[in-house]
Amino acid sequence: MNSIKEIWSTLKCLPFAVLVHDSKTRNYKANESALNLFNLKQHSDLNENHFSHIKLISPLSKKTLLLQNLFDVYLIPNVQNKVVLEVDQTAFLLNIKFANITETVSMITFEIEKQTIDEQYNFDVVISNISADLIDIQNDDVDKHINYALKAIGTVCHADRSYLFKFNDENTEMSNTHEWVNKGIMPFKDSLQNVPKSELPYFFKLMNDTYLFKVNDVADLPASAGGEKKEFELQKIKSVMCIGLSYEKELVGFIGCDCVAVKREWTNLDLIRIKLVGEILTNAFKNINYKQKLELTQQQLITANQKLSELVNTDGLTNIANRRCFDQTIDDEIQRCVRYQQPISLLICDIDFFKKYNDSYGHQKGDEALKQVAETLQNLCKRPGDLAARYGGEEFALILPCTNTDNAYCFSTLIQKEIAKLGIEHKYSEVSDMLTLSIGFYSLIPNTKTIAEDIIAKADAALYNAKETGRNKISESPPR
Repeated sequence: MNSIKEIWSTLKCLPFAVLVHDSKTRNYKANESALNLFNLKQHSDLNENHFSHIKLISPLSKKTLLLQNLFDVYLIPNVQNKVVLEVDQTAFLLNIKFANITETVSMITFEIEKQTIDEQYNFDVVISNISADLIDIQNDDVDKHINYALKAIGTVCHADRSYLFKFNDENTEMSNTHEWVNKGIMPFKDSLQNVPKSELPYFFKLMNDTYLFKVNDVADLPASAGGEKKEFELQKIKSVMCIGLSYEKELVGFIGCDCVAVKREWTNLDLIRIKLVGEILTNAFKNINYKQKLELTQQQLITANQKLSELVNTDGLTNIANRRCFDQTIDDEIQRCVRYQQPISLLICDIDFFKKYNDSYGHQKGDEALKQVAETLQNLCKRPGDLAARYGGEEFALILPCTNTDNAYCFSTLIQKEIAKLGIEHKYSEVSDMLTLSIGFYSLIPNTKTIAEDIIAKADAALYNAKETGRNKISESPPR
């Protein structure tokens, strides 16, 4: 059996591009024509890495192919196929044939169809790119992709301008939102803002009735299109074609092209292409609108959940955490302190002789006193994890993670000083002329057997001791 070298000595002399592949060694050989086609330097044995600068694309599926795919899955032996080659920013439509030479050696011949890839393929590539780009379009990307689409449709339709117009919410005015102009052509985007639709009645009647305005020669417009003719002459437009864009069965704008340099007999292919780009843009706008509505709904839901959480976990009178929030938080903080072997302290405070305060000053004054005490306790809880909660009636509880016995005692002393600064008169108290607090606290380093009920019970017992031994006192459990 002939070796690949012997076979190659014959194939390399062929007058067209030839690429030979040995599946055993995974090496390639390219004759001079193939080297030029793929922009490769002379090399005795080529591999996949030598072809990393090229791109092969199926003209039908638009899928990118590896060079190896041509030899093992893409081509049918002895049947002419096509593939697009992109190299050095130039695209070629190639006619290719595949043939098996031996069990391990195969070859492909390449011939360029005409000089470059044709216009139809160019537009197909453009449409493919536009569709892919606009499927998951983001608000900050939309202008870039619309401008690309307008340039593509203007170029392929041999137009001098292409543009996108949108109507206002009242459907009374139109504005040019995006515009592409050919080299040397004057743009009009800035001057075409908030144009009343009433100035172009002929145009909008056709647009509303047929979603199409196609004029090969502006000079042929009827007398009833006087406003339109005047506007087109101002912009030196000779031919124009526009396609309406609809959203939820309502005309919301249009996409169009016009010619300035020479008149154009618009073809059915032009119409199809503009309509196709218009439909792609319409779907993109629908996606953007849907995403905006979805994001708004999600944000509203988040806000509603936050408000609901605040309502569920906040005391209605004092606006600090309620008993429900306290119960959840103390369980979470115990677990966290167990995990990191950190101390935790619980303080329970009671306003001294609060019933007498309420009975003497009235419930409105009593509520105001509760609010001031709650705000003071809340302001003292500055660290993440600290929590001040209304425990019930005139009782308040404070959860202080990473706080040992000494620090808990200091914190309790600080509370009493800050309450004293409030200067809330309480002439009916048996311990002071001002409103005071009794405080009980318990500190520990919890373990996996520690439960919230035990900590609460010990802090509550300490509070009971502070009240029984004279009030306006600080008591710890167990006592020092």
